[in-house]
Amino acid sequence: MINTVTGVIKKLTGNIGLKLVSLVLAFLLWLFVVSIENPVMNLSFSSIPITIENGDVMEKQGHAFELNDSSRTVTVTVKAERSVLSELSRDNIKASVDMTNLDGNKVPIEVKSTRYSDRIQSISPSKEFANVIIEDLASAQFKIQVETSGNLPEGYAVGTASVQNNVVRVKGPESVVSSIAGAVVRVNVSGMTSEIHTVLPILLLDEDGHDVDTSALEVSLDQVSVSVDIWKTQEVPVYGSYSGTAANGYEATGVVTAEPAVISVTGEGSTLSSFTSLSLPAEVLDISNATGNVSIEVNVAGYLPKGIYLESPGDGGIVKLTAEVQETVPVMLQVPYSNLAITGLPDNMTIGNDLNASVVAVTVRGLSARVAALDGNTVTGVLDLSQVPLNETGSITPGSYAGEVTLSLPEGITQDSAVAHVLIQVKGENAEGAAGDQPGGETAGGETIEAGAPGETIEAGADGETSEAVNEGENNSGRNGEHEENNDRERTAGQDDEQ
Repeated sequence: MINTVTGVIKKLTGNIGLKLVSLVLAFLLWLFVVSIENPVMNLSFSSIPITIENGDVMEKQGHAFELNDSSRTVTVTVKAERSVLSELSRDNIKASVDMTNLDGNKVPIEVKSTRYSDRIQSISPSKEFANVIIEDLASAQFKIQVETSGNLPEGYAVGTASVQNNVVRVKGPESVVSSIAGAVVRVNVSGMTSEIHTVLPILLLDEDGHDVDTSALEVSLDQVSVSVDIWKTQEVPVYGSYSGTAANGYEATGVVTAEPAVISVTGEGSTLSSFTSLSLPAEVLDISNATGNVSIEVNVAGYLPKGIYLESPGDGGIVKLTAEVQETVPVMLQVPYSNLAITGLPDNMTIGNDLNASVVAVTVRGLSARVAALDGNTVTGVLDLSQVPLNETGSITPGSYAGEVTLSLPEGITQDSAVAHVLIQVKGENAEGAAGDQPGGETAGGETIEAGAPGETIEAGADGETSEAVNEGENNSGRNGEHEENNDRERTAGQDDEQ
């Protein structure tokens, strides 16, 4: 047995040098075969995104940061056997920067493979560092607005809109936060006839209405629940009035037109159905000192009652109001004395002439259509004698006097100053005891004073012009004075005879 083992050992150790050479040659042959069949190669993976680690370190320092555009991705080269490389993909290659290693504005790029890391001979990025943009951290909040788009069926309009949470808060680089002008959710209402409920993303917009990139921001909400009311519409007429007074010689006709004459409004059902017209206040249109038509443009949105809105707010709700103003014209009215009520005459005095036989001419002014409709025979007024002067005894001396005439005229018609003349006498006295005419027109001297024969016009009060009755009344007063003077001389002569 021992001899057998010894023999085996001798065979194995025999020619040992030759056997070692054979072993080396076999190994070299294996390496040669392997190098041909499974060579070591380099494989590059492009556009590998760079992730950031420990970014909260910067936030704690009150800074925001981001990788510049050229540092957001990197190309990674892997050296390994072909069999290993064939099993790798872009998803296995990771690139990152650790912000705790930040040096100035540069941070080292680290790369690794999540697979076959022990069989990879080397892995390296195309650049050693990533550039970092550092700025102050800012925060802001924005009210969420609802924007609608699309066309509703005819007779419907977008009503009120609401969101479940109406504020969104953002935090990030100051340059990005400061570029945000507002936050909106956009609702498409095409074809809708009833209330809309939906959940939509929140969009952050700049001043030009373009979306702001939120990748560098912390946003409190990214979507929100939205409700939009859909209301019916209706057309209502617009009415206007005016305030102020036109220039002297001009008058408003009372006609105010609106253009457009109707507006389309919307609102909740019961509120809308009870709104039938819009009347704009008078102070909106002032015609003070106007010498022609006056127009003004009014935004009627501010005059709509609560709960009523313009169907299309974007149109501005502009309505043009126009008040018609025309020049007034003078017309002479022939008003019978009998149409005038006498005021201011003492109880013991009476009118001595026949008022049914005379007329007084009064100039009235107004719009042509209005004054043309007046008939002097039907116009009434007042003849005021309260300003007749009193004599030394505090009474009225019988004679011819002028009184102020005031007519009762429709609104918008005025009159020029006018007076009428009458004969005043003491009640119950006959012609011999009165200074003025007694009914019938005869004086104490037997002369007749025409105070207005039937059909005669007595014009009074026009720039000092005096009627015929006034002149004759003055003559009559002169004759009465002479008569009294003669009586005085006769009484004096009688007293001297008695003595």
